[in-house]
Amino acid sequence: MAEKALMQLFRKKVKETSREPELPLVTPAERPLAVERMLFVCGLHRSGTTLLEHLLRSHFRIAGLQAPVPENEGQHLQDVYPAAREFGGPGRFAFSPQMRMAQPATDPQTAQRRLLCCWAPWTQGEDRILLEKSPPNLTKIGWLRSVFPGSRFVIMTRDPRVVACATRKWSNTSIEELVYHWHIAHEAALEDESSDCLRLRYEDLCENPSAALEAISLFANLDPREVPLETEGRFADIRNTNAKYLETLAPTRFGSGSWQEFQYQLD
Repeated sequence: MAEKALMQLFRKKVKETSREPELPLVTPAERPLAVERMLFVCGLHRSGTTLLEHLLRSHFRIAGLQAPVPENEGQHLQDVYPAAREFGGPGRFAFSPQMRMAQPATDPQTAQRRLLCCWAPWTQGEDRILLEKSPPNLTKIGWLRSVFPGSRFVIMTRDPRVVACATRKWSNTSIEELVYHWHIAHEAALEDESSDCLRLRYEDLCENPSAALEAISLFANLDPREVPLETEGRFADIRNTNAKYLETLAPTRFGSGSWQEFQYQLD
């Protein structure tokens, strides 16, 4: 499908799923957003990153993005780097070399200013830390680190087989290809991983949300809210839903992959 047709389809989907008026998505402010530090959530589609974002914003004083785009992802609201949809979207984007940004950034100060100008109109909250969550963050941690010194990165993972099952409807590729995509995306994250990164498994978040949030709070130096914000309906019941996906799969041996580093055994 031609790029123009893809964009038309994407905007149609945004319009159908949003209660907001249809607006230009890249509407940079004249001045960049003033933030002390960025907190990036890095995880593939259907890995639980939206749940984590909601919990973090509910319990801690951090700003976030709110816009008529899929799950308020900042990748759709800027023109500094390509969004995942330009290279196949869910289950495909990490295969493209363009998603692996060269690091350090050629002109980090210009990139930072432009991103903060682009995100400013869509930011809710006036706190010192801005949370941004987009799946391609997994493949550009090193680049983001050079553009936003002092940032913190939460690398969120979920069983690759479950992520594959949940995204197959979008990618129209096989489970095997999707599991390999998981491997490629997380291999990039492992190459960029440093002391400013914290790993979090979806399974552990569901098992003990309080412990997971406390760990992130200490890691990213987050200030708790005096009263947590109201919980959105779809996040009111936090439970691990992996089983319903895994029971649909035939027994398959996937062998070795980056998933082993995150304590997933697929044999």
